Amino acid sequence: MSTLAAILGADFHAAAHAIAAVRRESKLKLAFVSTSIALLWLAGFALAKAGLTAIDRLGVGLLGTTDLSLVELLIPRVLSVFALVLFILLVFSNALLAHATLYRSRQVAMLLTTPTTFRTMVLSRLAGIAVFSSWSSAYLGSPVVLAYGLVRHAPWSFYLVAAALFVPFVVIPAALGTLLAMALVRVAPRLPRAALATGAIVLLVAAFAFFRAQVRDPQFREVVDLSAALRLTAQADSPFLPSFWLANGVVAGTHGALGDATYEFLLLLANALCLVWLVGEAAQWLFHPGWSGLAGADRAVRRSARPRGDALARLLRPFPGPARWLTVKDIRLFVREPAQWSQFLIFFGMLLVYFASMRTGTRGTSAAMWQSLVTLLNSAATLLVLATLTTRFVFPLVSLEGRRFWVLAQAPLSRRLLVAQKFWLSVAFSATITVVLTAISGWRLHLHALPFAYSLFTVVIASFALSGLAVGLGSLYPNLTEDSPARIVSGLGGTLTFILSAVYVVLAAGGETVVLNWHRIGVSFGEARAYPWTVAVVVACTLAITALTTLLPLALGAQSLENLEV
Repeated sequence: MSTLAAILGADFHAAAHAIAAVRRESKLKLAFVSTSIALLWLAGFALAKAGLTAIDRLGVGLLGTTDLSLVELLIPRVLSVFALVLFILLVFSNALLAHATLYRSRQVAMLLTTPTTFRTMVLSRLAGIAVFSSWSSAYLGSPVVLAYGLVRHAPWSFYLVAAALFVPFVVIPAALGTLLAMALVRVAPRLPRAALATGAIVLLVAAFAFFRAQVRDPQFREVVDLSAALRLTAQADSPFLPSFWLANGVVAGTHGALGDATYEFLLLLANALCLVWLVGEAAQWLFHPGWSGLAGADRAVRRSARPRGDALARLLRPFPGPARWLTVKDIRLFVREPAQWSQFLIFFGMLLVYFASMRTGTRGTSAAMWQSLVTLLNSAATLLVLATLTTRFVFPLVSLEGRRFWVLAQAPLSRRLLVAQKFWLSVAFSATITVVLTAISGWRLHLHALPFAYSLFTVVIASFALSGLAVGLGSLYPNLTEDSPARIVSGLGGTLTFILSAVYVVLAAGGETVVLNWHRIGVSFGEARAYPWTVAVVVACTLAITALTTLLPLALGAQSLENLEV
């Protein structure tokens, strides 16, 4: 057996044991998570099928013929755009995951002591990176593909074609992300921090300028002009993009054109294999120098970070001593780990660019309706991103204390204080950022006082609820043996946290929908004059749900930590 096969076999057995260990989890938690995952998949399938069916029927009315479907005209281009967006996101996420897997893993440090070549070691990690980064895309994309096949009455071979195309497609961004991570780690530690900061600012400004130029004059009008959208989507139809090959292969599969689909599959496969080979060759030259340079840079950062840590402690002087120094520790660990703060910047950076790029007017009688709709979509997007980030970054905070948790257990520190410190740290960061984004959105949309105030109210209370949920469940289901935040979140506790966070986001967005659209809803029910009472009832219900979502997980988590033996 080759060394690569031996490492991959060991990883497979470790994954199998991790899956088998699920049986030791609470049966109630396991049933709830499994049922929620199944219901979420079915809901995605139902929404996708209903949307595609509605577009198909609308197309028949517009085109006046059943021989040509609007879905057949629009979906290939829309599919190219979504595949391109997915491809870009996968490249970035794989780069971040490769950095954590190759340069922050104890397993890699152990492999470096063996006579394993750098090529073999990196390729073995590449397999895990590709699987770990793409499973969510397969889970969320499969109901859409199934719905598309049913609406287009595709043959049974279409589903096999779509699955076959997906495999080499996700390998390409995994290889590109790994190459990007190795190149950056090889170069970045040797560059001055001022140069790195300047380069990052230039890239952000360039991305903002490009995005703003593409979204020209998106004003509310009575007549929708699709020419700008068509020009923008046409940029995704490039024969040099893997996303274009994937979209063409899927469309060919719906028509039963297996020859065309096979050609696109072979094109994806050839590029994937070439990039995997390139990763192996680059690993021989880039990995070990980058790993050594990063280790030396980490030691330099630790020496230079002490004065800043003291300054941060002075800034937090009003807080109690133990909570103050725990907060300093959490912030410094977050800043030292690029795989952590870079994901944070990517998520909220995209939202910031989007909100800052909006230029709206109030033309036409339907302007208020579109303004309300965009406000609701912006709030929902902000809350969903916040739910994702609290699950990704806040849920693992207690678990990241790791094997050093016994130090905290022996210290004169209440474990309830530890839970409270994590909670308030999360609230401070999340509320600040979401309030800024919501304020920018409301300002760009020229919202009136009540919608603007209620949007701010929604994101502030959501910061409490989502932080309490993440910290509470993270304390209730800690994993003190794992040092990777991504792997901690991928467990049942992290899945349960995200599901409950998504449920809360739906409830909060529903309350905001009622408040912002009650004038139209009330007319239908003859209760347009009851608007003040409606707002009061919605606010009271939202506060009650928020209090329950915040306090109950925190209480359960604190009690669990109190009873935890280390």
